[in-house]
Amino acid sequence: MYTTTYTVTGTTANGQCNTASTTITVVRPLPVELISFDAAWVGKTPVLTWATASEKNNAYFAIERSLDGAAFQTMGKREGAGTTSARTSYQFADGSLGQTAATTAYYRLRQVDTDGTTTFSQVRSVQIVSVVSQEFKANVFPNPYDNKVAVRVNSLGTDAISFTVRNVLGQAVLTKTLTTTAGEQDVELSEATALPRGMYYITVRQGNEQQVLRMSHR
Repeated sequence: MYTTTYTVTGTTANGQCNTASTTITVVRPLPVELISFDAAWVGKTPVLTWATASEKNNAYFAIERSLDGAAFQTMGKREGAGTTSARTSYQFADGSLGQTAATTAYYRLRQVDTDGTTTFSQVRSVQIVSVVSQEFKANVFPNPYDNKVAVRVNSLGTDAISFTVRNVLGQAVLTKTLTTTAGEQDVELSEATALPRGMYYITVRQGNEQQVLRMSHR
């Protein structure tokens, strides 16, 4: 829907002015009806998702990125659905971002018709998460331990983390599972203080990520 105000001014021969204004609203079909456009950090990359309610002569979407909010560069392309009245969903993962000193990435869509006509979407921003902070890490402290031991874990999200302690024969002597928040945190293993003195191996797992650590009870 487009609304425009038209103003007409007339001047008589003796210099008198008369002005009249009217507002005209025109409804015309858009080539692409974009109903959503979002950007979020998923895993180690920004992921863009958008959907259209209908499309007319839509050739493609060019995905543009800026690190300062002003200068944009094309990072990829998704073919459009041409002409359709059905809802269509799209997704693009920006795997080319890599390491950067910037803290925010800005994205917009450049929709291009089959005749070359271009329309831009609104700009979406996403906070850049350091790739280093996204690495799954775990370590035991103190090690060796006496009456207290904990595991420091850099969690990748809120998925459950499991801890399995095995003796030197490979037998599981302690298991523990808990849900955590993303980021670094300490998980105390009070149950491990009841284990006989000796060498153990603890497997820390979250999703497809895991680490096997050696710990000693003295």
